[in-house]
Amino acid sequence: MEEIKVIASDELLMEQLSNRDWDKFWLRLMGRCAWILRKRYEVKWPNDELKTFSRDAISEVINQIFIKRSRKWNIDHYQDFEDFIIGAIDSHINNTLKKSKKEISVDDENLLSAENQEFDHSIEQIIIGKELKNQLYKLLEEANATDDELLIFECLCDGIEKPEDIRSTIGLNEDEFHNAWRRFKRKRNTIKQKLAANGY
Repeated sequence: MEEIKVIASDELLMEQLSNRDWDKFWLRLMGRCAWILRKRYEVKWPNDELKTFSRDAISEVINQIFIKRSRKWNIDHYQDFEDFIIGAIDSHINNTLKKSKKEISVDDENLLSAENQEFDHSIEQIIIGKELKNQLYKLLEEANATDDELLIFECLCDGIEKPEDIRSTIGLNEDEFHNAWRRFKRKRNTIKQKLAANGY
């Protein structure tokens, strides 16, 4: 028997449109785009290009949902609207990258540093290869790092070092970023120990 899809009504869509803090939600969506592009596709684009791509992707998905009505909200599959729109953006990014065949490369070496004076210099100038970066990423995951902490790590590896640049890239407000950075620094002590144990 064919599954019957329950599509959200126009009234429900308009309710989501009008009863939402779009400034805050937009930041969350920008952070999600950055997460997908860096973690899944391992893009090495400049920060400005990453932001532009993310803004365009979000705008297009919102246009498809609310204006063109070409992307339908199946409320059986996505009971929560935010889950739906994030899933739609995820799909849009995948389709866009496949269509454009944009070259996505991963450098063999990344610099994990903290050159800005507001950062701890404890692991400054450590050059890590992709394999070591993946190991460090896994260590953070094992230490129960949140998505925000992992994004901070990705930003540092990509050479995004200024706090405001990191915060705007991953779409956090000041309090959220401060808390995530504080937690990340504690976990970074584990990274330092592992690096020292392996001769770094």
